[in-house]
Amino acid sequence: MLTQQPPALRDLDGWIAQAIAAQPQPERKALTVADFALLAQLAQETAFAMHLAIVVSLVYAHGHPRYFVSMNNALLVSHRLAGQKAYSAVALRMPTHELAEQVQPGAPLFGLQQQADICAVGGGLPCWHQGHLLGGIGISGGTAEEDVAIARHVLHQFTQQRFSLSPFA
Repeated sequence: MLTQQPPALRDLDGWIAQAIAAQPQPERKALTVADFALLAQLAQETAFAMHLAIVVSLVYAHGHPRYFVSMNNALLVSHRLAGQKAYSAVALRMPTHELAEQVQPGAPLFGLQQQADICAVGGGLPCWHQGHLLGGIGISGGTAEEDVAIARHVLHQFTQQRFSLSPFA
């Protein structure tokens, strides 16, 4: 037979719960596998709504691949570009569409696009949280503008569902 807790114990349970809730949350310094899975899912849902077949590549803050998804009928070249976009966004700590402007003749980073794995095509965004670079996302399959729009939308949706991620420090 279940009995109710005495009021003093109920109060104690409430105080404990309040004390736990009041503790500051630990600072995020990495994305989890579940975070990467959600980012990929959000990208696929967004691309599907736009009638695009994309490839999503997600990398750790040090540029190593962590999560990769290819939608049916994605272009073969998108498999390579998505990874290069994610890597470039992390390696240079900037969105790849901004890099595209910086590698033009006469611009400060002219010639950098000739380096292996550097991609100066829009669709790669770094993922920052409270001044910490947590990783990068690369989207490939649409136009550069569509890929950028998907990546931005993914970070916005992720921020609403989990915690803030921004393409800017």
